[in-house]
Amino acid sequence: MTRLIRAGDSGAAVADVQQRLARVLGEALPADGRFGDTTLSAVRRFQRDRGLPADGIVGPETWRSLVEAGWTLGSRMLWHSRRMMRGDDVRDLQHRLNRLGFDAGAEDGVFGPLARAAIEEFQRNVGLTVDGVAGPQTVAALQRVQRAHQSGGVGVRAREREWLRGLSGRSLAGARILVDPSHGAGDPGHVGPSGVSEAEVAWQVSSRVAARLAARGAHAVLSRGPASNPTPRERARLANEQGVDVTVSVGVNALRAPAASGASTYYFGAPHFVSESGYRLASLVQSAMLDAGWGPDCRVHPMTWSILRETRMPTVVAEPGFITSARDEPRLVRPADQDRLAEALVSALARFFEGADAA
Repeated sequence: MTRLIRAGDSGAAVADVQQRLARVLGEALPADGRFGDTTLSAVRRFQRDRGLPADGIVGPETWRSLVEAGWTLGSRMLWHSRRMMRGDDVRDLQHRLNRLGFDAGAEDGVFGPLARAAIEEFQRNVGLTVDGVAGPQTVAALQRVQRAHQSGGVGVRAREREWLRGLSGRSLAGARILVDPSHGAGDPGHVGPSGVSEAEVAWQVSSRVAARLAARGAHAVLSRGPASNPTPRERARLANEQGVDVTVSVGVNALRAPAASGASTYYFGAPHFVSESGYRLASLVQSAMLDAGWGPDCRVHPMTWSILRETRMPTVVAEPGFITSARDEPRLVRPADQDRLAEALVSALARFFEGADAA
């Protein structure tokens, strides 16, 4: 899906959204193909529940989440393939395996190698054919042995903590970091009162960050150039293929209320699961931006954007200000302020690799 569906729209696409919302939310919603106040309220509720910005607009991320929410564990067979399967059934599978002590990885709803390995280990333990496929017998066995008191994600948390301990004493020199300027050519993102776009600001700040990282001996990879625009999934795939240590995405916030201003940072978090290393990096980035004067503090938040959930390393999205704010927009475009912001982000990354805690 490429076009946005929003309040005031009508047609078959709106009716499709309404039907999906009714199934997921378990509510009686009209499927009349008219995007009115009732549909707007339902979209916002869904977005809040799914860790997405509650803007009431059905864009690519909300549509992806709506489609994935339609799958329940057992409604289809699950296996690891080149084009990895995604859905709420996968996330439920990961959660059940993690609670039983099998390391299925981050509960991101993406059936990757860790989920397959966990399925195979579970099948060995319960005497099933070991094929790595979550079919009817495997799902039934999982549901049979599940216990409500079991804590989830022990193996995942242990692996993340061990990885974080391994950072102690390191520096930026030699670190591999993906710097991701949000949006791109043909997709400006949010636009400020002066006409400057999120894509422009993100590129200007990100290129400064990459240059400073390189000067400190890090290997910085930019996810795009000034004239390209990979999808969020393509950006995540690049990070995974490059084997980077961390990913930092740079964007800006926006709100119709022009008084809204301040900095916020996002990390991966879903129901029953958050990335501890992502939270730690987000806290350091947020503290560094505040120390550099990019307040007020809009805090750190768990989200399920593709760039956060599909990367296999600590990943954060930094939004230093609101481009719709008369206070923030001039700072976002001023070269001297962009330099200070880039220094703050590099400082946060250095603290992360050195093992320093957030303030």
